[in-house]
Amino acid sequence: MESQAIPLSYADKTTLSQFLRQLFGQSYSVDTRQEHWMLTIPRRLTDDEIKGLQKSSHPK
Repeated sequence: MESQAIPLSYADKTTLSQFLRQLFGQSYSVDTRQEHWMLTIPRRLTDDEIKGLQKSSHPK
């Protein structure tokens, strides 16, 4: 498992959980620490996945 931090502003908890469940099933955990989501996931998210997460959390 990999650890990865992304800023809280990138996604709300519901959208983040749905996104991670689609990618990894139940094989992930999410905590918060110092204004970041702390992810424990099978592999690190790519830049494109993070951009997609931001767009789905903050549609224009």
